[in-house]
Amino acid sequence: MHTRPGYWFISSLISWAALGTACDAAIAAKMASAEQEAAAEAHANADVKTEVAVDVKAPEPKGEVSAVVKADVQVELKPESLDLETVVYLVKKGKVKDAASLEKKINNPKEKLNNVDIDGDGKIDKIQIVEVKKEDGTIVFELHAIPSKTKDKDAAIVIAFITFAPDKVTQVLVVKATYAPVFIGYDTIVYDYTTPIVVKNDTIVVTGGVGFYGWLFAVHRPVYYGVVVYEYDPAPVVIIDVHHDGCWPPGHCKHHGHGKHKWKGKGKWH
Repeated sequence: MHTRPGYWFISSLISWAALGTACDAAIAAKMASAEQEAAAEAHANADVKTEVAVDVKAPEPKGEVSAVVKADVQVELKPESLDLETVVYLVKKGKVKDAASLEKKINNPKEKLNNVDIDGDGKIDKIQIVEVKKEDGTIVFELHAIPSKTKDKDAAIVIAFITFAPDKVTQVLVVKATYAPVFIGYDTIVYDYTTPIVVKNDTIVVTGGVGFYGWLFAVHRPVYYGVVVYEYDPAPVVIIDVHHDGCWPPGHCKHHGHGKHKWKGKGKWH
């Protein structure tokens, strides 16, 4: 059988055309696949960038946390500003009879225990002792620095702690003093000691009932809240908070209710 030359030529063209179409289809498919992969990768990258952007723009904490952080950043004291070691020594050796006498010692310029200036006005700030009693019997003295510029107790900053933790099992009192975070190296400085105690019927008994520990563990003793005195002309101002059954001056509560009182000098209480 003989094939005509024209027929063979046309058949060849058809075959080559079909082959070309198949190649074009394969190339188009690869290009489409590549475009899909690129789109998927771009989408994934977009998700990652979105997540990072959200993390970076996350809002800062609000309320008390922000205020505390801000205060800690603004106030930075050196340990030599408060001689906490000597403060503890006064308690340990019985040089003070109660929290009031300890507070007075700290604020006495002649003792040179306090050189704190939290508001940077060049004047030494008064230190107020605020007692906190816990359910387990632990007693904590918080030392508050009240800025001399404003004399506002609401602006006071806690600068140190003295903790009295009785262990009724071993009959030992653990006394520990630490600086607050406003001090440089506060977490590396601790002044502590232990002293024996006597426990009877779950109550701490101090022989003789006198001295600092006698006052500290006195039954029905009101919680101590410090008296802060800032002097100025023409007369000193005494800021007092009366808590629980406390009364200042003695006998004053017979005529007036409890609360805050100020002494404006010349023997007058308001």
